[in-house]
Amino acid sequence: MTIEAPPRIAEAPPALGVEPAGEGARHGGLIAPRPTRVQRVGRAVRKRPIYAAASVLLATMVSLAVIGPLLPLPDASAPVLSDRLVAPLTTGESGTFHLMGTDHLGRDVLARTVDGARTTVGIAITVAMIGAVVGSLLGLASGYFRGPIDTVVMRIADLQLAFPSLLLAIFMLYVLGPGMLQLVILLSILSWISYARMARAQTLSYREQPFVEAAIALGASDRRVLLRHILPQLLPVLAMIFVLDFGTVMLAEAGLSFLGLGVQPPNASWGSMVADGREFVTAGAWWFFLTPGIAIFLTVFAANLTSRWAQELLGVSTHRS
Repeated sequence: MTIEAPPRIAEAPPALGVEPAGEGARHGGLIAPRPTRVQRVGRAVRKRPIYAAASVLLATMVSLAVIGPLLPLPDASAPVLSDRLVAPLTTGESGTFHLMGTDHLGRDVLARTVDGARTTVGIAITVAMIGAVVGSLLGLASGYFRGPIDTVVMRIADLQLAFPSLLLAIFMLYVLGPGMLQLVILLSILSWISYARMARAQTLSYREQPFVEAAIALGASDRRVLLRHILPQLLPVLAMIFVLDFGTVMLAEAGLSFLGLGVQPPNASWGSMVADGREFVTAGAWWFFLTPGIAIFLTVFAANLTSRWAQELLGVSTHRS
């Protein structure tokens, strides 16, 4: 007499939000909870402490730009001629202690650096946001509709990339005149291409995915498909590009302001502060030049590392199809 084995019952998939905790736990009938978001962040910090420190530094610099006017610092724009070129960690004749010294007009360098952060960081964030919105929308439309729209957008991008960005910026600011508004407009025109090209490449890939084809088959409009189904998939890579573009725009603003084509006095900018301080390096006033220069270096370096860390955490691939 042959005894048939009982039918095998398929194992149920793991419950939502939990996962097996290894062979021992699986055989013991135990299922370990999935790590919480805080635990995942802590694990990422322990794995990449330098990247985590860079993210904290970037957040600190941006916070200084926001809360700078609330800090107990001397007036950044008021000259005190009796305190001209006072060295760091020194009290001037006016009785004011200057942590990072003073400039050629007796203004506190630390206060000027914090005040300049509002200008430099503010311009970088504004330009990066404008470039992200314009470039992402153009890239979405180009990759989704293709045809003439794709051809026009990509040819404009290729034509713009054919010109050296720095020379184009110098020429345009020479024609339009130096100023903060002109600088924002010009840098915004130069910053949309990276977002558009990446958004287009990703949209071309997602357009052939089943979830997009299903939405189209169910009668979803093009606007709904783009904004509700494709755009959310692009946000991680666009956020990574935004952080990286933030540092790039900051360097461009500092360079143009250093040449006298960007932010004009009496507004403080890190680039213009470096330009003012270079004339006094030979006189021994190294702090006037070095303080804003270090601020630029640390902020851009932190932005680059943060962008790299965001790419790892989000699992973003920058491969373009």
